[in-house]
Amino acid sequence: RYTAYQGQYPVIFLSFKDIKCASWEETRGKIARLISLECQRHIELQDSPRLNSYEKEQYALLTKGKADGISYEMSLQLLSLMLHKHYKKETIIIIDEYDTPIQQSHTEGYYEQITGFMRNLLSGAFKDNSHLSFGFLTGILRVAKESIFSGLNNLIVHSIISIPLVTFSCFPFAIRRTRR
Repeated sequence: RYTAYQGQYPVIFLSFKDIKCASWEETRGKIARLISLECQRHIELQDSPRLNSYEKEQYALLTKGKADGISYEMSLQLLSLMLHKHYKKETIIIIDEYDTPIQQSHTEGYYEQITGFMRNLLSGAFKDNSHLSFGFLTGILRVAKESIFSGLNNLIVHSIISIPLVTFSCFPFAIRRTRR
């Protein structure tokens, strides 16, 4: 049952549903704010005795919205590492409506910038992330193994017509890390 897992893992949750901007600069700023708010939600990391000084410095930069572009691209990877170290439990990453800024960028003309950013963000979060227990990615665009997902393998897609829908009723796309 799912209740046996409730509250047992640190969770990173981002929803891109409101990232509908007219420019790449505005989009990047909103995503940075979204990441900053998620880092602030995990305030316990600020004084964690299990994190080293570099990790605390990176955490502070992300929390204050003062990180550089590369740091934001790597933010989910870093946040999952820090949560794993702090709680001694692998993380669950949930990203809702990942495709909203991608669709908007196609209309507004900054598709290359957002797909490059999202490719790096999602790859860091889901591909070869030893700090990840399980990940969910939701959106209306089908997860494809081309484009921004070319770096991800072992994706399991659950759509509304999938047989295991009962298990994943509110998470149409699931990413499972394969144990080595």
